[in-house]
Amino acid sequence: MPDPNSPQPRRRSWPYAVTAAITLTLQQGWNPQQVITLTTCLLVLIALITSTGHNDQ
Repeated sequence: MPDPNSPQPRRRSWPYAVTAAITLTLQQGWNPQQVITLTTCLLVLIALITSTGHNDQ
């Protein structure tokens, strides 16, 4: 039986959040250029956040 107090691997949920946000914008009828701009901004934001994260992994 696994130890419940053992550290669990960190799951990355941002790909699901980005996919959901982009899907929603497409379903809401956003202009494709707006969707591309949003996607670019989200990916840059994710890159900045992950690059400033802890290097203890």
